[in-house]
Amino acid sequence: MRLGAGVALALILIQTLPLPAADKFTLDTARAAAKGDPKAECYLALDYANGKDVPRDYDQAVKYLRQAADQGFPPAQNNLGAFYLQGLGVKQDDTEAVKWFRKAADQGDSFAEYSLGLCYFQGHGIIKDIPQAVEWYRKAAEKKQPDAIAALADIYLTETEGVKIDYAEAFKWCQKGEALGIADCLNGLGFLYEQGVGGAAKNPDMAVKYYREAAEKGFVRAYANLGQMYETGDGLKADPVEAYKWFALGARRGDAMAMHFQEDLIRVLSPDELAEANQRVNEYLAQPKTAQKPPQATAK
Repeated sequence: MRLGAGVALALILIQTLPLPAADKFTLDTARAAAKGDPKAECYLALDYANGKDVPRDYDQAVKYLRQAADQGFPPAQNNLGAFYLQGLGVKQDDTEAVKWFRKAADQGDSFAEYSLGLCYFQGHGIIKDIPQAVEWYRKAAEKKQPDAIAALADIYLTETEGVKIDYAEAFKWCQKGEALGIADCLNGLGFLYEQGVGGAAKNPDMAVKYYREAAEKGFVRAYANLGQMYETGDGLKADPVEAYKWFALGARRGDAMAMHFQEDLIRVLSPDELAEANQRVNEYLAQPKTAQKPPQATAK
């Protein structure tokens, strides 16, 4: 399978806020925080956590987050949970993290719903329960929370404990992710169109399109996926030189699978073909991103 792992399942999110227009620390923000405004307290906490216009100080960040969280402000509760999970300004404590995530999630905060789902998925501070994780992810995804959408797409595309592969469900979430430009979902659509499953008619041109878009948005495994399509010629005219190009691009970005396939092709291609492949790599890298267009796939 050419999907590649790592879809939004690694990190709890620190939630930013649509706060004052300039999106920076102001004296008014500090004054409002001192008067107990939970939104301003949360905003000021993020400034301290990021060292933005004030010295970085996680203790001060936690102080203001706790004040806002104790007033029931969901973004502050989610962020306080993230600080406990990562041990920022507090002693690392998974159980305390889950407590704060749940307080915010119970108020319908999509970031916290995703965070709580992740804790269930990985067994942080709570007994691992994949079906529960899926339920919390779904709640967040229905509010268009990008990481939750990507997580659901990944779960339904791959072998996941407690959840059967469901390509139709994966296709649904990948399409929702496409609308938000989520790289992981674009890669998933590439796979679905390549295989012709889940409601996606087999279409190598569409697969190339989505793999390419995913790669350009930072989904590294998509380079290897593109290379494999050109190497095998599944629905396309086989082109080992083009395959090598994509493997080399993925290898440059540290993808072990792309490195492996690149090494295999080095032993197969002639010196002239290798020279052409490396020229294609250099030409691709020299193009501005906006000018990089997917190559036209030629059907067999």
